[in-house]
Amino acid sequence: MTLPLIPESAPFTAPQRAWLNGFFAGVLGAAPAAVPRVTPGGPVVPPAGGAALVGAASAPPEEEDHPWHDPALPLADRLQLAEGKPLAHRLMAAMAQLDCGACGYLCHSYSAAIARGEEKDLTRCSPGGTETARALKALLAIEPPKSGGAAAAAAHARNGHADAHSGNGHVALQTSPAKGSYSRENPFRARIHSVARLTHPDSPKDTRHVAIDLLDSGLTYEPGDALGICPTNCPDLVQGVLEQLGGGGDESVTVAGRELPLREVLQTDRTLSRARRPLLELLAASARDPAERRQLEELAEADGGPLAGADVCELLERFPTARPPLNEFLAALGPLQPRLYSISSSLKRHPGQVHLTVGVVKFESAGRWRNGVASHFLGVRSQPGDEVRVFVHASPRFRLPADPATPIIMVGPGTGIAPFMAFLQEREATAAPGKNWLIFGNQHFHYDFLYREQLDGWAERGLLTRLDVAFSRDSVDKVYVQHRMLEAGAELWAWLEAGAHFYVCGDARRMARDVDAALHAIVQQHGRLSVEEAEAFVARLRQTGRYAKDVY
Repeated sequence: MTLPLIPESAPFTAPQRAWLNGFFAGVLGAAPAAVPRVTPGGPVVPPAGGAALVGAASAPPEEEDHPWHDPALPLADRLQLAEGKPLAHRLMAAMAQLDCGACGYLCHSYSAAIARGEEKDLTRCSPGGTETARALKALLAIEPPKSGGAAAAAAHARNGHADAHSGNGHVALQTSPAKGSYSRENPFRARIHSVARLTHPDSPKDTRHVAIDLLDSGLTYEPGDALGICPTNCPDLVQGVLEQLGGGGDESVTVAGRELPLREVLQTDRTLSRARRPLLELLAASARDPAERRQLEELAEADGGPLAGADVCELLERFPTARPPLNEFLAALGPLQPRLYSISSSLKRHPGQVHLTVGVVKFESAGRWRNGVASHFLGVRSQPGDEVRVFVHASPRFRLPADPATPIIMVGPGTGIAPFMAFLQEREATAAPGKNWLIFGNQHFHYDFLYREQLDGWAERGLLTRLDVAFSRDSVDKVYVQHRMLEAGAELWAWLEAGAHFYVCGDARRMARDVDAALHAIVQQHGRLSVEEAEAFVARLRQTGRYAKDVY
């Protein structure tokens, strides 16, 4: 099979065709190999009214409050969209736009705290990494934050706009929540029900299905929501830090007015997975060796530089003379933040439970194995009956259509399949008549076909109208979900004309961008629209809630 080209009959000029052909050659790579479709797609008959939708899409889209709030947009594009806006908006545009909560805020509240002068740490955005930290620093060099952060925070709270965080970014804990009112500030102590491996033992990927009992919490959720997990640090990492500090772990330390053992604080309360700028600055100030002090000062100025991904144990190993007072050291570590996981179950199918699809992260660095904080906690260390603190994070923009007869198209490679398992369970439980199309991708058919048995069953019973798969490592020419979209472009366009909602879940940096480019090309080619009209059509899909992303 050769790489799909823009046909001569397509409504483009010769230069436009040449540009599009070059674009897809670069994006899609070599010719995609043929991988068997799991189930053939049934015929789709577009109803009347499609032409009206196309005509409506040609109108210019309305301006959004935060048009840069799209994780698929490159940083430079986001900053350009925010030019001329207030400082808080420009700072927000520099962030990863995931609203993942890993920083202890959401994107808009983190940027607002920096702009008010309350938050000094510019390295909290883990998904944005060094790129975001440098952009924030550059923006603040042009326009410094307002002074009087504490006073501004108090005024902000008096005006009824208080965030659920204190000025230093720590979660402000509340007490004794009523049944069903659990939240990020008051997580529920749930129990692990089961953990099962989804990928083959020989697969390079380790993906687990984690079921959690909600007990008598009264917690509820909707398909499309996420579950917040409050993890604990790996005991091996905690032990490594203790050994570097020369402590046994039983030492008593004061945290938020409470006396706790040092080991417990390191395991449940402090971030150990990365080196934050405040920690680098503190280590530099305490280093007895001048060479270590200079290197740490340079690293702090560069927001970690080559050691931006180093964990605390590795940092202490590299700089053995940098040992600050214990209380200052703990304060500089920063709080251990919750992680959000897309929910892969429907309460109608699994009452009293919530299910997750967890990709376990493990890699080697500096001669030792490192583990993803939450993924290792959930997928490897947790056993049935173990406690896990959870809360529901609502995602009102990632919902099934209100009309159950509306068709849906779901693109979810890897663990991006998670919310679509919830969608399909919900559609099955409610006998929704709408058609369902899933495009799933991973590396290997035999090793990484997540939920294969369940998906095959849904396809046989007709719940899945169409199921397309792409396995990138099963052939010389890599095949991805966007290839399958382009191959089925005419039918995908017909579904959109029939009013289908289009959903994407997974990697924001590459997959979501490639899927977005393929969607634009399909709309342009099969809708016979100009580039500008296709952009307006896709923008209209977003604005009307028919194009939704859950990306990370």
